[in-house]
Amino acid sequence: MFHNGYLDSLSESGQFDGATCFLVSQFILDTDERTRFFGQIAARLRDGGILASSDLAADTSAGSYGGLLEVWLKTMASADLSPQRIQQMRDAYARDVSILPPPHVERLIEAGGFGSPVQFYQAGLIHGWYAMRAAR
Repeated sequence: MFHNGYLDSLSESGQFDGATCFLVSQFILDTDERTRFFGQIAARLRDGGILASSDLAADTSAGSYGGLLEVWLKTMASADLSPQRIQQMRDAYARDVSILPPPHVERLIEAGGFGSPVQFYQAGLIHGWYAMRAAR
């Protein structure tokens, strides 16, 4: 069975073998709510089911973050985004996106009911992980 839609439109039956969550949880600013979000995904997966997840992630308090952000935004600019749109992205990243250090995101996924996440992808600020649903 395949489902494309919101979590709350599915029962918590633990019937799915896998789930994808790409560039979604970063918009949940409260960490407890973000953990619950991953828990809602876990509730719908069978034990051992796989989550593939990606989000913007970085240590925004590190001295290197400013340079990384500039490179990331220049990469976006090469996609024909206007300078105004780039500034909107910069503002949104500071205000509307919860960019956390990758280990912190991994802890949120794990606290939501998954085994230790494994990072399998990174391109600029985008990090991708997979994790198996922990046994109930």
